[in-house]
Amino acid sequence: MRVGAGLLAAVLMFASPAWAQRGNLDQFMRLDANGDGSVSRAEAERGRTVMFDRQDADGDGYLSEAERNAGGRSAQTLARADSNSDGRISRAEAMAGPFRAFDRLDANSDGSVSTAEFEAVRARMAAQ
Repeated sequence: MRVGAGLLAAVLMFASPAWAQRGNLDQFMRLDANGDGSVSRAEAERGRTVMFDRQDADGDGYLSEAERNAGGRSAQTLARADSNSDGRISRAEAMAGPFRAFDRLDANSDGSVSTAEFEAVRARMAAQ
């Protein structure tokens, strides 16, 4: 799978649909591991796991405050992911978090996001 570092703030762990407005369709479509022209929930979740592993610099299975800050995420977003309030985010916490951006991009709720769905969200957000 070709997952670029630019996806850190995107679809994976703590994404928001505002990301779509910035025109990252090419980066998003890099998650399309099977090359079918759409990104399935499973492909996006695999990408989410890859990004967690990249951020977990010391490989301990947790994102420390320093590792989280290196990813450029907001403290508020990260605090929501820390469901047990221990000051770090486990792999389980990261993977259990809502996948709102994917759900919003998947307009027809078929479990995959097509280029057309992605572009439609981007167009709607640009019009706001």
